[in-house]
Amino acid sequence: MNRRRIISWAVAFLALVACNEAGRLIAAGLHLPVPGTVIGLLILLAALLVMRRVPTPLREMTVFLLAHLNLFYVPAGVGVMAYLALVRQDLWPIIVALFLSTFLATLAAGLAFHWTAKFVRDDESGT
Repeated sequence: MNRRRIISWAVAFLALVACNEAGRLIAAGLHLPVPGTVIGLLILLAALLVMRRVPTPLREMTVFLLAHLNLFYVPAGVGVMAYLALVRQDLWPIIVALFLSTFLATLAAGLAFHWTAKFVRDDESGT
């Protein structure tokens, strides 16, 4: 890998970090109930829409990060292992919460799709 490519990847990574940090600062500064990472992604999306393209170094960096996404789960796995006794003690409430939240999220997504489909169907028949 040549020096120019390494520098372009570093700049692309810094752009991703800058969007993330800008979103975090906006969310904290305005006391928004939205995570800063979501706002950072919206900032990145707006920038890409304005540019009307994805720069090659940014595309390469994101492909690299997505290819190695499993490494981002290592800290969470270490945290679970560190608190294994606590997890074991509260295993049933954790399992119930996981299944209940999954069921409610699936139900909410289904209802949202149903209402959206009904709205679109009504809108199409009215035109």
